[in-house]
Amino acid sequence: MENFPATEGSVKVTVYLATGTLNDLSGLAAYLAAELNRAKAHSMADTRGLDRRTAAARRARWELQKEQLRRAGQLFDSRRALVTAGLAQVITDRGWDQQHLPTVPGQFRGRWVGSVNIGFSEQISVDLPADLVKRARAGCYHYSRLATDALHKWHERNPRATPTRPNRPGCDPEEYAEYTRLTDLVVTPGAIWRDAVKTGITMAQELSST
Repeated sequence: MENFPATEGSVKVTVYLATGTLNDLSGLAAYLAAELNRAKAHSMADTRGLDRRTAAARRARWELQKEQLRRAGQLFDSRRALVTAGLAQVITDRGWDQQHLPTVPGQFRGRWVGSVNIGFSEQISVDLPADLVKRARAGCYHYSRLATDALHKWHERNPRATPTRPNRPGCDPEEYAEYTRLTDLVVTPGAIWRDAVKTGITMAQELSST
């Protein structure tokens, strides 16, 4: 898996999850705590006998190394680390780590056109590395651009329509079918956050069982 360089800054992301995901996360609590203790016991975490300046430099290097380990899926010392590892893996699996992805236009800052949160009964909020979040959003935008452009036109044609109620005036069955077809072509950031949580859980479960 690609090792992403750690950068400063984070973004809080709310992830809407399928029922049972929080239970899976809770089942990893002991493993995450053990990983936290492992990180604390690492030789790089020991600053005893060092002067203040040297100790501060060593802590900074260790924080950087820990972040690199989390992104590489080699340190699961928190839920944030778990989702970070999952997100880095999802980005790599999609090939978005190897692509030049321009910044997402400002109009895509709010709710993503084509997004659906129906059916997700659980949620978590987690601070994720800003550079990974930016790259994931850019990947979603460029992957889904043709479909999202078509969806914007769909909404212009059907300004009074509620897509989840196909019989409402302004949304006949043919238009609703077209809406469904287009949304199936969209990869939203929300879907990527869910994949990141799912992937991180799988990675942590595999390591915890070894």
